[in-house]
Amino acid sequence: MAFANIYGHLRPIGMLEKSMAQKRVAHSYLFSGPEAVGKKTVALAFAQALICENHSACDKCPACLKMLHGTHPDIHVVETDAQFIRIDTIRGIQDQMTFRPLEGQKRIFIINGADKMNEPAANALLKTLEEPSADNILILITTRPFWLPQTIVSRCRHIRFNPLPTETIAGFLTKQRQMEHTKAHLLAALSGGSIGQALALDSEEMIAYRAELGRLLAAAGPDNPLASLTLSAFLGQDKKEIRQGLNILNTFFRDALVYKETGRASMVINADLLPVVSALAFGLRGEQILQNMALVEKSAEYVDMNVNKSLTLEAMAFKLHL
Repeated sequence: MAFANIYGHLRPIGMLEKSMAQKRVAHSYLFSGPEAVGKKTVALAFAQALICENHSACDKCPACLKMLHGTHPDIHVVETDAQFIRIDTIRGIQDQMTFRPLEGQKRIFIINGADKMNEPAANALLKTLEEPSADNILILITTRPFWLPQTIVSRCRHIRFNPLPTETIAGFLTKQRQMEHTKAHLLAALSGGSIGQALALDSEEMIAYRAELGRLLAAAGPDNPLASLTLSAFLGQDKKEIRQGLNILNTFFRDALVYKETGRASMVINADLLPVVSALAFGLRGEQILQNMALVEKSAEYVDMNVNKSLTLEAMAFKLHL
């Protein structure tokens, strides 16, 4: 995939294109940013541009065709569903680095979820970064750069990815997925700046999930502790599922604040659930809504840090102003 086919991320892509044009490609990169925002997509496009025989990710030369089919021998993607990336994986990369690339001038390793490296693996990778090889390029991808040792971060060219604008995501959904305009803007607004998240939300199941979350939100409050517990339990136990639910929850508070200040339903993300938004808007003060949004964000941070999920969500549900 050529850079030109990627939606958004003009600044990171511009930096990478400039480094290639000036022949100043670094031996190691750190791509950091929100989950499913496009870091891996850009990393793969960068890798393709580096091995392309026409130096442009042309999608036509033999090297590009192998890359697109996932069979290029000099492109290696490391990712795991396990809790950790272990030292054996890093040693395998180091072993391959001792040989010249099989076909191109460069061999590229993409480590997705680099923050999953346990301490021995991170220490082994650090040795590789301290003694870089001209034939090999490492691209580390993470949503949590602060979990990586500073010694690793400092030896990589750090490129940060921001959430995509709502219009960019909506444009992708309408043009690439032929999605209806109103639905595309709703999913884009709910996505938190992530095309991947917008696509994940595009299902009847997620529409029902959002409606039920709105119903539980309307029922919860200090006078109904059982409903607050039900709300926290509804958010689940899977980290990804919880993060998705908290993102949706915060759109209700965002909508409430916007509706309270403007009274314009056209500016509300969850316009199909306007009664829930309206009840929050006119039942709470502005500062209470802002406190709710901050509380949801802080709870999401705790979940990311593997703090007890049930206790975190229950504490949040009871502290919310409802």
